[in-house]
Amino acid sequence: MRMKNIWIAVLAVLGAGMAGAAADNHIVGSWHGRLKVTPQVELKLVFHLETDADGRASVTLDSPDQGVYGIVGEVDCLSADSIRVSVRRIGLSYVGHREGDEWVGRCTQGAMDEELILYAGKAEAGRPQTPRPPFPYGTEEVTFNNLRDQVVLAGTLTLPEGCTAETPAVVMVTGSGLQNRDEEIFGHKPFAVIADYLARNGIASLRYDDRGFGESTGDGTNATTEDFAQDAKAGVEYMRRIGNFKHVGILGHSEGATVAFMLGAKNDPVLCAGPDFIIALGAQAVRGDSILIDQSTTALEQGNMPERVVSDYAEALRKVYALKMEKGDGEAFDRVEAICAGWETTPVHAALKENLKKIAGEPNPWIGYFIGFSPAGSIAATDCPAFVLYGEKDIQIRPDLNMPPMRRLAPNATIKLYPGLNHLFQQAQTGAVLEYGTIEETISPEVLRDIQNFITSLYDVRLRSGS
Repeated sequence: MRMKNIWIAVLAVLGAGMAGAAADNHIVGSWHGRLKVTPQVELKLVFHLETDADGRASVTLDSPDQGVYGIVGEVDCLSADSIRVSVRRIGLSYVGHREGDEWVGRCTQGAMDEELILYAGKAEAGRPQTPRPPFPYGTEEVTFNNLRDQVVLAGTLTLPEGCTAETPAVVMVTGSGLQNRDEEIFGHKPFAVIADYLARNGIASLRYDDRGFGESTGDGTNATTEDFAQDAKAGVEYMRRIGNFKHVGILGHSEGATVAFMLGAKNDPVLCAGPDFIIALGAQAVRGDSILIDQSTTALEQGNMPERVVSDYAEALRKVYALKMEKGDGEAFDRVEAICAGWETTPVHAALKENLKKIAGEPNPWIGYFIGFSPAGSIAATDCPAFVLYGEKDIQIRPDLNMPPMRRLAPNATIKLYPGLNHLFQQAQTGAVLEYGTIEETISPEVLRDIQNFITSLYDVRLRSGS
């Protein structure tokens, strides 16, 4: 389970479907409602109903909170007072009846059976922090090269008014999973928000599309954390060589925080890029397999799985990762049945066993590297100023697992825990991945202020010292 781009979708992209139905003008159009998918989380859903010249009805669905649009479904029945829509390939359906200006009905999928009231009109996900022009700063579309891997990275250079060589600059590094330069997820654009805030406060930044994604070249699907570190190194070198900035730091989120420490370490002459400072949001401080096991068990616990199920899966996953590291994917796959031999014969256990087989047998270079990688050496060898931020409700890089070793490894770093914030540093109720898209806030204003204050304080100190 990777740290971002994890889609826990209620809906999936489907093939076209259409059913004959009678409809009138006050029925066709867009209808929105909120579906309770867990006791704490609701998702916005939008049904777009249309009819052709022959009166045949069609429907598409949006899940704005998840950044998913234009999903094709099937209209089984549509009249002035009743509606039945099916998404057969995933077993989802909606059946409702008209009450005044609303559709009142139920949405079902598997064991889920929840009331869903639909109201006329669209419901777009609110993202009030997303920057909108005009901007009081300049931007440039740029490219830079990772010569080792023959990768061309495409990005955006954001330059505050009056920018000079003395202006502090930040290279932003996304977390795991391929994303664009804005680190876009569920309609949120955290890096665009950070770049905007920093530029308004006199700080330059470079953000770029991950290799093999957006406008950047290369193969991102088979890349490892070390490969992404090489790309970030190229970004730092570009800012110093082409941008002529004297004070260049790295801001990394999740896996990007790991990359920041890899570049900050003085124990790797190949990777060492010597950033002037590091800002690490949701920083891993334990070996990768521990992170992935913790993510999986936390997800099961949030899904109200019995304690025995959680413990069985965690222990099995630990053994599978150990076999992948020591013996390879084939041996790990062959041993899954033996590892799970003592399990109960429940549908949940059967589904988890199949998931283990997929994890064990998948020849994924990123996973293969990540499960055996420990950031401890890089963190301990980093001697530039570092600001490490954790969200109290982060379930992907859980602070109680990572903060204690981080404090030991980086005793001189500024480390701060933010109450109520999740992995994206939003104010959250549960911290669940499914909740990310339902929150309008992209990133806490307190976090933005703290990042800016950390950089400008260092900048001022460096200027006074003549460095």
